[in-house]
Amino acid sequence: MAYLILVCITLVVLGGFLALVQYETQHGVRFFAPAREKFDARIARIEFIFTHVDLGAFVHAEVERGMNRIGHALAHLSLQVVRAVERLLTRLVRHFRTKGQDETTPRETKREFVKTLSDFKEGLKTQHPDEESLEVE
Repeated sequence: MAYLILVCITLVVLGGFLALVQYETQHGVRFFAPAREKFDARIARIEFIFTHVDLGAFVHAEVERGMNRIGHALAHLSLQVVRAVERLLTRLVRHFRTKGQDETTPRETKREFVKTLSDFKEGLKTQHPDEESLEVE
């Protein structure tokens, strides 16, 4: 039953098309002319592409370009993973190195300003000795 309905619909649409073409031919008028001209231009362009473009080479180039993009994305992702693991291992090594040190031992500071200030204070002490060491016996 469904096939019969589909066949009837197809025959009605075909009959409508033929009646429309007959009417347009007799009266010299075209219904929906701008839209149909755009549609005809698109169809002509598609026909030109199919006849003049090497689809095999086009598909090959597009697949190659897609694979290059996927490879680049995978390389970038793996680089991010390696950097994350590197940061994690660096923190772990730093933790193990500082774990064994005594908390009472003074840590060397890495800031240049503090080092310079400490050296300056030591220089002042050597230039101006304590008053007790200056007393005469």
